[in-house]
Amino acid sequence: MQQNHKNHSFQSLGGVLAQGNFPRPKNSETASANRLAEYNCGLCHDRGWLVPDVPFDHPDFGRLVRCECMKYFDEQERRERFLRLCRLPRGSEARTFDTFEIRPGLEEAYQAALDVAEGKLKWLTLMSEVDRGKSHLAIAIARRWLERKRPARYVAVPELLDELRKGYHPDADMSYDEEFYFLKNVDLLVLDDLGMEATTPWVKEKLDTLVNYRSENALPLVVTTNLSFEQMSERIASRLQRVPFGKVVVIDAPEYRIFHRRKPKK
Repeated sequence: MQQNHKNHSFQSLGGVLAQGNFPRPKNSETASANRLAEYNCGLCHDRGWLVPDVPFDHPDFGRLVRCECMKYFDEQERRERFLRLCRLPRGSEARTFDTFEIRPGLEEAYQAALDVAEGKLKWLTLMSEVDRGKSHLAIAIARRWLERKRPARYVAVPELLDELRKGYHPDADMSYDEEFYFLKNVDLLVLDDLGMEATTPWVKEKLDTLVNYRSENALPLVVTTNLSFEQMSERIASRLQRVPFGKVVVIDAPEYRIFHRRKPKK
């Protein structure tokens, strides 16, 4: 009897709390079974957390840990949070690599975009006139990045500057400092339509700071633009052309609408 008492005394606290090993009144087995039937998860009783039954010297002894039943919901919440932070344009759900039409002159741009999406290339600059597929590829990169469970941020540059200005107002979602810090440090930043913004000293300074910071810290960046390097800020043009981990692709392809107008009908 003495030996049995000793074994019970040294049962782990985690095991007692997790399993509910307390003295039970008569007929408690039936009552417990009925209560368990009310829960979707018999381990955590739908609390989402539990204390694992582990030895005293285990690092998780006495700690609350996430129950297995919540992993799906946690992952779903994580994906939704990353998608909100990315701020992809409304109605752009169909802009993926699978739906991109690789027309003549777009082969290099498509492959380079795919390399960024898969983490094989850090910087990519896509240059062309309008309606050549630059934005489609930029959005596809961001979506693939999210699929890889890594945060990304898509920015239409003219809208970005409005958002930063709103950061100076008390009703903004994030303060200016928080927003700008996130843009500088997010795993992937996509700057779409660089050059379409109003040119002011303040605008130039913010964009220069963003590009320079990500260059110095080798953080992934995608830029699309209708401008030539001669038309850009000298500092930004220099960074885009000379980073050793980047690539510039000048798209030589017909405008999408013109291409399909000329395409022979089957």
